[in-house]
Amino acid sequence: MKECIGVLIGGGIGAVLRYFICNVLQQKLNLQHWATFWVNITGCLTLGLLFEKTLAAGYLVHAFIVIGIIGSYTTFSAFEYENIDLIAHEKYLEFLKYSTFSCIFAFIAVACGFYLAKLI
Repeated sequence: MKECIGVLIGGGIGAVLRYFICNVLQQKLNLQHWATFWVNITGCLTLGLLFEKTLAAGYLVHAFIVIGIIGSYTTFSAFEYENIDLIAHEKYLEFLKYSTFSCIFAFIAVACGFYLAKLI
């Protein structure tokens, strides 16, 4: 039950953090779909950095940070919606760039996070 509360609180924090960052990137920097890209990349990097460390700290900490905060912060469901939106608006080149870069850089970010975590 403690883990569920940790996920609930962490999920709220991650969702608000995602909303704030996407809002800033979209409104202030006019990045539109790319705001989700940057949230996903930073979320993947953070996941890679903290996954093993949070498990070592205990499952409650892991549930709060990785499942709660990072799980609600990263937005692959929004990523897929935005891909459909780009296709629906016939922005095929933007769709290909956005989906390709998102997948490649997310993979690299998680790998870098795991590597950096071993160095720390």
